[in-house]
Order: sequence, then C-alpha cells, then structure tokens
Amino acid sequence: MPKRGLPGEGRVSVQAGVGTLWKPITAALLSLAFAGLGHFLLQEYLRGILLLSAGLIIYSLTRYWPPLTALNIVLFVCAAFDAFSIGRRGFGIV
Repeated sequence: MPKRGLPGEGRVSVQAGVGTLWKPITAALLSLAFAGLGHFLLQEYLRGILLLSAGLIIYSLTRYWPPLTALNIVLFVCAAFDAFSIGRRGFGIV
C-alpha cells in the first residue's frame, strides 16, 4: 500500500512561463478592443474576418437601434475569450 503525502508523488506540475502567455493575452486584449483583431494575431483569418464583420455590422446598426450596443459588448467579450482559448489551448470555444 503506497504511503500518502510523499513529495513528488501524484502531483501534476503545470508550468506556464510568461513567454507562453504573451500571445494569448495580447490576442484577448486585441479582441476586446474590437472583435476579431486577436484572431488575426493568431493567424485564424477566417474566424477573424467573421467576427470583425459581425462586429462592424452590429456597430453600424446601433445607430438605428441603440440596445444593440449590449450585443456588441457580448460579442467582444466572447471573441476575447475565444482568442485567449485558441492562443492557450489551440482550439476555441466554438
């Protein structure tokens, strides 16, 4: 029967250096500035074009219906989370 509590047994070590986090964080911040920009940094061009065009369409429609601003904010936050996820794990949330 193995003894519990010995150092090094059963522990999972995940080391994420600062060098590995700059790209996902930068992509997330760019996508918070405008949806899709962070995806271009990560070379996800199709997803970036789709999010950028959706953001531009929603932004242009807020002039006629102001509550769409909330939808645009939700799009930006989801795009930022997706960009971070792609940069960190290699696949997005969609």
